[in-house]
Amino acid sequence: MRKFISLALASASFVAMATAAAAQPAASTSSDDTMLSEIVVTARRKAESLQTVPQTVNAVTGATLEKLNVRQFEDVQSLVPGLNLSGGTNGFTTAATIRGAPFQAESGAQPTVAFYLNDATIQSVYAFQSMFDVGQIEVLRGPQGTLRGQSAPSGSITITTRRPTLSEFGGFGNLTVNDQHGRNLNGAVNVPVISDVLGFRVAGLIDDSRGNGIGSINSSTHPSSKTWAVRPSLRFEPNDDLTVNLMYQHLEKKVISFAQVASVSLLDHSQPAVQPIIRPKDRVGITDDFSSFTQKQDLFTANADYRFAGQRLSYVGSFSKMGLRQFGVQDAANAFTGVVFGQPLHSRAKQSTNELRLSSDDRLFGMLDYTVGGYAQDFNPPSDLTNVSAVTLFGRLASVVETPIQRRGKSHERSIFGNATLHFGESTELSGGLRKLWYRDSNSLIISGAPVLNDKKDKAEATLYNVSLSHKFSSDFMVYANSGSAFRPGPFVVGVFRPLTPTLERHVDLANEKSKSYEAGFKSTFFDKRVLFNAAVFHQDFNDYIQRGPLVYYVNLNQLGPTVGNFNFGNSVDAKIAGVDIDASWQVMQGLNLSGAFSYAKSKIKNQAVACNDLNGDGLPDALTQAPTIGQLLAATGTQALSECLTSDPLQFTPKWNLTLQGEYARPVNEELDGYVRGLFTYRPKTSGDPSNANDAVDGFGLLNLYTGVRSRDGGWEVALYAKNVFNTVKVLTAESSLVGTSVQALQPPTFRTVQATTITAPYVAVTTTAPREVGINLRYAFGSR
Repeated sequence: MRKFISLALASASFVAMATAAAAQPAASTSSDDTMLSEIVVTARRKAESLQTVPQTVNAVTGATLEKLNVRQFEDVQSLVPGLNLSGGTNGFTTAATIRGAPFQAESGAQPTVAFYLNDATIQSVYAFQSMFDVGQIEVLRGPQGTLRGQSAPSGSITITTRRPTLSEFGGFGNLTVNDQHGRNLNGAVNVPVISDVLGFRVAGLIDDSRGNGIGSINSSTHPSSKTWAVRPSLRFEPNDDLTVNLMYQHLEKKVISFAQVASVSLLDHSQPAVQPIIRPKDRVGITDDFSSFTQKQDLFTANADYRFAGQRLSYVGSFSKMGLRQFGVQDAANAFTGVVFGQPLHSRAKQSTNELRLSSDDRLFGMLDYTVGGYAQDFNPPSDLTNVSAVTLFGRLASVVETPIQRRGKSHERSIFGNATLHFGESTELSGGLRKLWYRDSNSLIISGAPVLNDKKDKAEATLYNVSLSHKFSSDFMVYANSGSAFRPGPFVVGVFRPLTPTLERHVDLANEKSKSYEAGFKSTFFDKRVLFNAAVFHQDFNDYIQRGPLVYYVNLNQLGPTVGNFNFGNSVDAKIAGVDIDASWQVMQGLNLSGAFSYAKSKIKNQAVACNDLNGDGLPDALTQAPTIGQLLAATGTQALSECLTSDPLQFTPKWNLTLQGEYARPVNEELDGYVRGLFTYRPKTSGDPSNANDAVDGFGLLNLYTGVRSRDGGWEVALYAKNVFNTVKVLTAESSLVGTSVQALQPPTFRTVQATTITAPYVAVTTTAPREVGINLRYAFGSR
């Protein structure tokens, strides 16, 4: 199958060795090319103009993704201010943040941002591993859950793949090659099997690169990332009443990576300089072994609509399964050269979702739209982990103790929902919705064959609401206000394997989270729809916000007594977030358009207790650069094994605002060709970071991407040159507070039957940086329906 995909894609791209196709138009385009194109979205589970939806929605069309050479899902954040995307380094800790509400996948909680593919709920990991043949991405801000399947406090991201056309044969091939050892080949073929009744489309992807590009000073191995995927789709419309869309996707990915470090003396000038000095721009680590993962995904989505008597019966379902094998290096300080010392993980996950809803296709009594339905989701993610501990004798590695850990768990969610919209004429609408959900899960943990957590069961239920009011003063100006609620069940954070004290339990078994949000804004166009300007303000209150904090030391217990442990504990905190979103576009003249977007979000914890390092007992987090001794830790924590501090810090230490600007100028070269220049600029302001971390302050910086090329006027081909991060700006985005270290158990004389927990450190801290400058060429050829 893989060789077939390679041959098919290569054949399609061969025709375009010097050319590539022009981007697809937006969902609906004005006949006057001096006007802005209309964007159609499905934010409210129906197709409608973006400018009529009474909430903040950012739409990124497939045309935009192609124009800006977006090949990785994480790069979408450069197009949507206030959206932060993290693909992780291990294949499954993917996360999205909107409006300043962070999410850490390791917390075990449901995400703050829900993901949907072709309207069906998916785990975010399926979105992050590939980006090809996409029709549109919509980013919905604010609480979701009354109209969409899963409750999410911050928003949702919906991805729609291109569906088969029923009347015309066609396809495309798209090849990108760059100076960072990257090659990306993707394409699709569309076949109308039965004209106007049955259509088939198959899309594929082959991507080969050096991943994040981080090497190691102690290894000759190059990082790598290899992905291939195939996606067949089927569309069936036997008559005007019935529509069925089916999609299947298979993806395989293999990654080899190193953890990037920088000399602590470069970030904290009070620390001595130790050779070799490693600068952030060197983009290297220090381990002589690499981490790796292999991932296989299978995903199926189904959509069906049946229209009758002015009503519509809709079904949306999905089934997905994923297998992951990972090896994570544990010798972070490279204390034991030439020794393979790491932690293997085998994880599987299966999920099924089913939703049935009935809605009005035509307005009842000329003024009422409604939707009612039910939703079911089942998730089963078992994993097998081998925890490794290094045992040393006189500073040398004596053995590695392996502890098998099996985690089993299932979750089930059921809900019913309804939504009604009253139209008062064509200018005013009042909409409201409710969802009642029931959630239950069970978790088991087995260590070395002995149950530690034996089928722990939790149940929760919640009622969610959403209400909105909008009024159009004209076809060009609408004001709106909305309010909504969200719910996330509190997880049991696995990772502490000792009897729990009351303080430990508060930061392991977390409370259910509830939140309410309020938003008001306007959407407007001016100058004969050549200028668009949308703005909104929002405020959100959280009760028991689920947060996972930084690494904290606690008193662990083993057969030999108390020892120093460390863990990223969870916190349930009351918090608030407020901010503003602005979006603007300007069709300056034919061929020249500009757009910009701005997002600001300020978060604050309401003087709540969080797990912390507090060795001096002053109630404030300490900035530790190395692990405390067991004596220091016992004196600080007493019988509770863990310290707590009251804090009014932000929920996350990232910039409060960011800005994105885009522009394109195109003009005819001759009767058949157009030439163009495009630009994308993103700006991130200065941030001081966590007060307990001396290393994570970041100066403000901007990144500029430039694109130029020629395209055929009929959209059949395009040749583009591009440069991303034109000025090769290198900035540290994140930096740990403590030195990279390898935890060991040191055998103690004279009997050598006891051990002392200690950490071997190196004079470096783990960092992440901006991606290096990338220069490449993109060739695209398209024919027929494309």
